This record gives sequence, C-alpha cells and structure tokens, in this order.
Amino acid sequence: MSGERRIVAAKLLAMSGFLVLLVVTYWLRSEVLGLSRIHFSADEKKIELEQQRNRESFPDRQKQYEVGLKNYDIQLKHYEKMMAVYEQDLDEYAKLTKDQFQPPQLPQRPAPPSAPEVEDKFRAIQTEFVLRRYRYFVVSEYGNGIACLAALSLVSGLLHLLMFDLDSNRLYYFMTLVLSFVFLIGPSFQSIMSAVVGFMHGPNGY
Repeated sequence: MSGERRIVAAKLLAMSGFLVLLVVTYWLRSEVLGLSRIHFSADEKKIELEQQRNRESFPDRQKQYEVGLKNYDIQLKHYEKMMAVYEQDLDEYAKLTKDQFQPPQLPQRPAPPSAPEVEDKFRAIQTEFVLRRYRYFVVSEYGNGIACLAALSLVSGLLHLLMFDLDSNRLYYFMTLVLSFVFLIGPSFQSIMSAVVGFMHGPNGY
C-alpha cells in the first residue's frame, strides 16, 4: 500500500473511531436522561395527588381559615386588654400572665390512606426505575467495549497521521487527539454518569 493510501486509511480510521465514540457517549447520556425521566415522573404523580387532595379538602381549609380569623380577633382583644393592664398596673399584669391564654384550636383533619391503585402506580414507577438502572450498566458494559475499539481506532489513526502525514498541518491532528482524550476517551464523562446513576435511588411512594 502506498503512503498516500495509508494516509487516507488512517483518516478514515480516525474519523470512524471519533464518530463511534460520539454515538456511544450520547447513547449513555440518553440512558441517564431516561432514568431521570422515570424518577421525576414519580414527582409528577405526587403533585397530581396533592392537587386532588387540596381540591377535596378545600371546604375544611376554608373552615380552618374562618376559625383562624375568629381566633385572631380573640387574641387581638386579649392583647389590647393585657396592654391596658400593663400600662396601668404591673403587679396585676404579672399575676395575669402566670396563666398563658390560648384560644381553642380547630381539630386537625386526618390524612386519607393511599388508594391501592396509587400505590401500584408508584410501585410500577419504582420497578421501571430499577430495571432501567440495571439496563444502563449492561449498556455501559457493552458500550465500554465498543468505545475501547473506537478509541484504539481513533488514536492509532491520529498517531499515524501525526508521524507520517508530513504535508498537512499536524497541529489539527494533535488538537483533535487532545480534545478526544478530554471529552471522549478519558474516563471522566462516563465515570461521572455512572456515579450519578449509582447514587440515584428509586422514587419513594406516597
């Protein structure tokens, strides 16, 4: 094989390795985004359930508000009375403040139990999350092997071009090699994604 053909083959090898590494990177990123979507879908269900419960409890909350206004009026009148006593007779004020005044409070509304279908929804989301997280590491295991072959192709092609393509500006090859090590070949990006996935816990039930 002539030198010119070897240069062309090295360029094709480096280009194919670069493209495969790029595909693997976005492949793994899509898995992480899928896990995040499943995780946040549980928060969406919680918000929907809270909105439903707020609509159902609106009459009771309205009653609590009205009782709160009445209690506020009682406390305000008590405050004005005690302020007048404080300004006129400190001894009498000291006797009156031994027993702290508390207006009657409205009983607390009990929280309804979670319906079986709601529990099943959250359990299905958690199951989907666990299975998707397992699939991520399976994909990462195979993707790592593919990325290894692609990285070897990219590096070997660029090194061949750096050493033997004397007619071109070899600075481009060197910069491509450096950027590939930083963003694609280096373990930082994949390690960060794997650490994020490893620390992610399944969505909690409601």
